[in-house]
Amino acid sequence: MANDETLREVIHLPDEIISEILSPALRVSDEAFSYVSHHNTVSPFMTFTESTSALLVVCKSWLRVATPLLYNVVILRSKAQAQALAATLTANPALGAFIRKLRAEGGYAISMFKILQNSPNITDLFLSVDFASGDNACGLCRGLALLDPIRVIVGKATLWGRISKNAQKLVDTLAECIPAWKNLAVFQLDHFFAITAAAATLIDTLTEAPNLSTFVILDHRFDLRRVPEYMKLVATNCALKRIRLEPPRADKPGLFDTRAWFYDDVKKNKTIDMLLNLDWATSSTPVDSPCPIETDDTPSIPFVYPPRLAANSAQEDAIWSRVLCFALHDDISEDPYYNFTDPTPHYTPLLVCKLFARIGTPQLYQRPVLNSVDAMTLFTSALATKPVLGSYVRCLTIGDVGSLSSFKSLMAKMPALTELRGARRCPSMTWKVFSDLGESLRGPTLKVFHGIQIPKAVAKGGTANPVIFASFPRMQKYEWNSSTPFKTEPKLIGVDTFSLLVDLTVTTFHESFLDVLSNMELPSLQTVAFAVQSKGGARFFRKHGGKLRELTLSVAQIEDTQLAIWHNCPSMQVLTVSYSSKFPATATCLTPTKDNATLERIAFTKTEDCYRLKQNHKQALNQLMAALASSSNFPALREVSHPFCEWPTAEPEISNSRWVKSAEKFLERGVRLVGPSGVPWRPRLKFVKSKK
Repeated sequence: MANDETLREVIHLPDEIISEILSPALRVSDEAFSYVSHHNTVSPFMTFTESTSALLVVCKSWLRVATPLLYNVVILRSKAQAQALAATLTANPALGAFIRKLRAEGGYAISMFKILQNSPNITDLFLSVDFASGDNACGLCRGLALLDPIRVIVGKATLWGRISKNAQKLVDTLAECIPAWKNLAVFQLDHFFAITAAAATLIDTLTEAPNLSTFVILDHRFDLRRVPEYMKLVATNCALKRIRLEPPRADKPGLFDTRAWFYDDVKKNKTIDMLLNLDWATSSTPVDSPCPIETDDTPSIPFVYPPRLAANSAQEDAIWSRVLCFALHDDISEDPYYNFTDPTPHYTPLLVCKLFARIGTPQLYQRPVLNSVDAMTLFTSALATKPVLGSYVRCLTIGDVGSLSSFKSLMAKMPALTELRGARRCPSMTWKVFSDLGESLRGPTLKVFHGIQIPKAVAKGGTANPVIFASFPRMQKYEWNSSTPFKTEPKLIGVDTFSLLVDLTVTTFHESFLDVLSNMELPSLQTVAFAVQSKGGARFFRKHGGKLRELTLSVAQIEDTQLAIWHNCPSMQVLTVSYSSKFPATATCLTPTKDNATLERIAFTKTEDCYRLKQNHKQALNQLMAALASSSNFPALREVSHPFCEWPTAEPEISNSRWVKSAEKFLERGVRLVGPSGVPWRPRLKFVKSKK
């Protein structure tokens, strides 16, 4: 009963509170609205998230409050969006009164006239002159005369300002309207477009704008060397109060700010100098800097350590331990630039005080990364000088340390080690060291062994004893990268070996290694990953396929009828296809012999040397995607992922994108197609041609 009353109170919140709640989700920042792309950057509105209009259908009160917020800033990026908005405003003209800012990134034909006709309160107008020649701007040209905006932004043209005939017509119409706009106070123009003949009429009429107070020049490439003629011409407008450059200065002036010559030229023109107000250009800090420089005379508030924290040492240690966990980058093994010889900034917090040193030292040594010979020497010396440091180590990552000759003595100093990982250029581990690791060193404690290659251990014709694997009773994640052959007699290895193993990666292997695994029960095994060149493994999958949930297999393994993954792996939920330019994915590699009712995700992963697809591989991929999209063999499939999948960022590219076509076919079956970012395609509104 109490819950019902609380819910009723929430539903009947005042409109003002609901507005404050919904505003952050519906608000479009002015920075995003006025954004002009440069250097091939992507529009901030090119997103694939849920539309904010979904908030309007939650309930009637949200619809009432959110409608004005939604229409306050309108962004049009396609003909279909313009057509839909025009139809909405024609059916309900009252909605047009809510529109204050309008950004049109194209011409969008007659739809724009209907929009402008029903939007009398527009104060900020963004017009792009970067649309294709087939994009008709007749509606925009007709509707501009109906407006009287306060700010106008002309979006960038292509390099050197080349524009289509339709865009030129829009520019000329805009020039005709400017003298009649009494409210126009701010005009923003791209430098590359302003210096072209296409903008000549526009520049001329800016001198006649009756109330133009601010002229903004976009110069993202920092190409201003001299005061351009168009700037001198606009400066003759008597109403003009300021000229502003965007961005005002480079982030790194010493490297990128090439406006020194421009600043010198400005000083020669008193009018431009006064309008630009370049005092900040010669000062060490901007004049409007929000952070004044502190001096010795600046009074500071003394820090008072909380007495309650000092009184409880256990609580004090717990709190500072959590703080240092973030300060020391708890998972520094993921940082490719971290090295034990250069621990900054990981090490510096420990120098603050004895408390930080005592609490932070175990965290610093918890996951050391040794990426050089010097790092190995320094780390070994530290453990020899202070043996207690070795007890803090839980995960050791080894990179280019030369050799592992001193590995045995190093392992003996880390009694609590649970993870041993190899980074790039990690030296191989000899069979002797591997045996010592399992039998007399850290085998009983290791849970993860990953990324370390083991050379072939025996002479030609010889075989190794698989009993070594029994030395790792707690192993949960294991990678095998060795072509060592093994004896395969079942009596040599206990069936309970690797009983806790969950994740198995097999990079390089001899077929006898899989036979050894087939003699084990492996009750916890769920994930198996093979390399792109892998072949075989039929016995292994017949024995353990029923318990596997996630598989990474080569194309050859998937197509192997003896391996028969569709039959031997009935519980498979995720299948990753590993391929490369040498071992490409074929059009028929995902054609099961029977329906798979459990497979939820199919992913493709490529090797590092596979940068692009050859033409014949593209054709095979298109056929494969088409077959997957229409296949009924995977009723539970919900996602397909491919590393080459990327979504277009402009409307003209959408109709030509093969990935979009595939994604929309998949969506008909409720399947998402995603790329490396994991972002699925969201269908766009479709433009409907009007019937004549």
